Amino acid sequence: MFKIYRTIPFFFLRSRFQFSITSFSSSSSSTKITEIVSTNPFLNYLIDSLGFHEDDAIAVYSEVPHLKSTANSNLVVNIFKEYGLNNVQIRDIVSMAPRILTVKPNKTLEPKLKVFTELGLLGPDLVKLVKRNPLIFSRGLHTQIIPTVDYLRNLLGCDEKVVKMINRSKWMLLPNSSLRRISANISLLKQYGLSDEKILKLLVTDPQRMKQTPELIESKLQYLEQKLGISRDSPLLIHALVAVMYRSESEIETNLQVFRRFGWSDLEIGRLLKSQPYCLNKSEAYIVDKLNYFMKELNYTPSYLMGSTSFWTLSLEKRMKPRIEIIKILKKKELVKESLSLSTLVNYSESKFLGFLKNFESHIPGLCEIYKNRLKNSKVVE
Repeated sequence: MFKIYRTIPFFFLRSRFQFSITSFSSSSSSTKITEIVSTNPFLNYLIDSLGFHEDDAIAVYSEVPHLKSTANSNLVVNIFKEYGLNNVQIRDIVSMAPRILTVKPNKTLEPKLKVFTELGLLGPDLVKLVKRNPLIFSRGLHTQIIPTVDYLRNLLGCDEKVVKMINRSKWMLLPNSSLRRISANISLLKQYGLSDEKILKLLVTDPQRMKQTPELIESKLQYLEQKLGISRDSPLLIHALVAVMYRSESEIETNLQVFRRFGWSDLEIGRLLKSQPYCLNKSEAYIVDKLNYFMKELNYTPSYLMGSTSFWTLSLEKRMKPRIEIIKILKKKELVKESLSLSTLVNYSESKFLGFLKNFESHIPGLCEIYKNRLKNSKVVE
């Protein structure tokens, strides 16, 4: 195992060396940089064999200045190639984890690559793993990597889900204490009646939340049940938990006050939270903007706004306003019924909505272009 001296983000190193190169060039000649590179075998290797630019090669070299020979680096690169990685992917890995070039190829690197590839982390997924876990190859094979993989396999049941979870989180860097915490949280959620399917879905889609302390998660569950009236048998309890995990009670209360200012009763707010808990993690400004538009401009009622998740999850400027404004044109020309469901239309995919508009092009030539221009302008504004 190789020793980690310190970790400096590569983008910082790159910008630092770009600055020094620029300064140096302004005082002498850029040819001096080329001369320095040409006299350093390791820099030459990075540039000629892996396709690094000079400044990027220097940044990598700054992390491993003791490397004078290219022999070990070449062995490392060859092993990566044996496992199916191309030069671009290897260069990406070296950029993110320069010290990988110092590991013992057969003793340290290959056994770990074997575990990852058997799991299904190939090519782009392996690059993604290193991007999220730059120190991955410094972790113990038998003390951390294999135990973590085995834990996730037993928990999730198939390698495909394990790969998906690893790609979403820094699982390979978790100490055993974090794995014990996750196990405790799983037991807690089961006590609250959550099914294995829902718990596993949360683990795969949002694993960071499962790394919180059991005390925090239990306090959030109690808050949802006792203060907000979302019972443990609610099918949306898991969504409500995700929504409030990183929100304080005061922040949530501030949002509830916004609804009250717009005339919502506590009963209506309670019904909204039970059916649309996603609004619990929105900012005060977000809710104000939505309610101003829906209630003051469109005259929607609380009961109508409870009817669709799209009102609280879709972008107002990028999705809802452009479509609703176009529907207003169609209604004004009596081409569609007044009762046309806007909540359905805003949920259409972009291609499906354009297909809907094409039905009216004979009445309003260029209708699709009008919509596209409104959409483009709204994105510029936002």
